[in-house]
Amino acid sequence: MSIESKEVKVLSSDGVHTLCGVVYLPEGSPKGIFHLVHGMTEYIGRYTPLLNKIAEAGYVACGFDNLGHGKTASENERGFIAKKNGYKYLVEDVIRFSDEIKKEYPDLPYYLMGHSMGSFIVRLTAEKYGDKIDKLIICGTGGPNPAAPAGIALCKLLKLFKGARGYSGFIENMAFGTYNKRFPGEGKYGWLTKDEAVKAAYAADPLCTFRFTLSALEDLVKLNALCNKPVWFKNMRKDLPVLLISGAEDPVGDYGKGVTAVYNGLTDNGCNVKMKLYENCRHEIHNDTCREESANDILEFLK
Repeated sequence: MSIESKEVKVLSSDGVHTLCGVVYLPEGSPKGIFHLVHGMTEYIGRYTPLLNKIAEAGYVACGFDNLGHGKTASENERGFIAKKNGYKYLVEDVIRFSDEIKKEYPDLPYYLMGHSMGSFIVRLTAEKYGDKIDKLIICGTGGPNPAAPAGIALCKLLKLFKGARGYSGFIENMAFGTYNKRFPGEGKYGWLTKDEAVKAAYAADPLCTFRFTLSALEDLVKLNALCNKPVWFKNMRKDLPVLLISGAEDPVGDYGKGVTAVYNGLTDNGCNVKMKLYENCRHEIHNDTCREESANDILEFLK
């Protein structure tokens, strides 16, 4: 099947930057719109195989580079989202971009998926704009983090000395330092996937290996904290179909425990949610040995 792709550019909700995105168009009449939101220190181009597969199944598949990432950011802006409240722009940009795509396909159902940091973004998007979403896929997410308030306070404190664009190895280590604990001898990115080629490509890609600034780290922790508060579970639309997917060996989801906590929180509040953990797979299930299985599960959920 021949899949056509085209670039789409939309003004960010920050009023300054242009969101650089891509749309993959299926042959014939599309069944729906599939919108993917990528994670921290990467870009939408890393999801080309998955988006192509979704488009081949008959969906308009799309996504964009978040603020501070990919083509949306200049080289000196990578890892910086905004001086203040960048997490709010990340959420609003999802709707800005999707509204632009919907102009061309106003009658199609809209399916939203987020991976990793993108999972936190789409969870908050669904809380605020649940009426605009027909199905939600939460991939590689994390549960409640008791250290989040301390992390936010520390980011604020260090910003006073280093500025919003400053860096902190201490906070980076506090946030991500244990991710490779179960994967000794596999390098800095062992927690991402078992696929050595993917890890090597990630390590060699300047669009993946930049650091997050203090303000962006604060945004990341805030995203996680806000989408794990009791009020988030209460506010979620009860009839919105939700699919939770994650690698069983994903440290972001506390090896399934955090993902299960999110699942339990949703079910306890009467939400329509399913969950699947992929055995022996790590953070990027779309780049691990379960890539075909997880993609097929996504397509089955979209039907």
